[in-house]
Amino acid sequence: MDLTANVSAQPGAAPIEGLSDAWHWSRMIFNFDAVLTPDHQHLLEMRVMGRYDAALAQAVLRFARERSDQITGSGRPLVPLGGFACPGWEFDTVAAVSPGIHENHAQDDPDLHKATYTLFPGYRTEFSGTETEDEAIHLFRRALQPTKLDREPVPFLKMRYDNTRTKSHSIGPHRGLAPLEVLLHELSLLEGAPGSYVEWENRLGQVWKAEYLTALTLHGPSQAPQERATTADALISLAEQSVIRADKPE
Repeated sequence: MDLTANVSAQPGAAPIEGLSDAWHWSRMIFNFDAVLTPDHQHLLEMRVMGRYDAALAQAVLRFARERSDQITGSGRPLVPLGGFACPGWEFDTVAAVSPGIHENHAQDDPDLHKATYTLFPGYRTEFSGTETEDEAIHLFRRALQPTKLDREPVPFLKMRYDNTRTKSHSIGPHRGLAPLEVLLHELSLLEGAPGSYVEWENRLGQVWKAEYLTALTLHGPSQAPQERATTADALISLAEQSVIRADKPE
């Protein structure tokens, strides 16, 4: 497939000045920016709904194209690329999503869909770098709002829980992706519910478990094992920081 001919033929597509093999076009409330990988075998595409910034979009394209081998050669459904920066924005990561996760061009041009990786700017706290296909689908389609530039970070979090008093519990034996608000809410309900627990995992794979038998007890991650009594306020504060500030050198 001739990607150059295909993409340049998109209705309203115009070359992006100063960026080779790249085009911009718009349709209704969406702006589209796309660039070919250096080998012309794949398309890296960014879609924005609502507020749009051409400088940011072009910075994302340049950043991703320079690292296209990491994207197309990873075999992963979602690839977060750290070290991104653009003046006026707090994004520090560019995420690339494989054709198995997004649906761009899937209906009108299946061949183009298979050659396209979708890009969006994000925050490194949002990704573990080891996302499964199901996790990548959840993040891309439900959690992160990848087409919106005006959004707050959504920290990566997996959890499971069971509360004997409220009868609320997670489904299945494994930790699943969840919003931070759910974790903090369930922790606030833990005290006074004998036999209940909340277990959570941050983007680094560190796992904590809080439980209530006759008192609130916190079990630390395996990297720094600890077991200690705690209070509800201290537990909630620790949990929030463990998720929001989970960091490692990029």
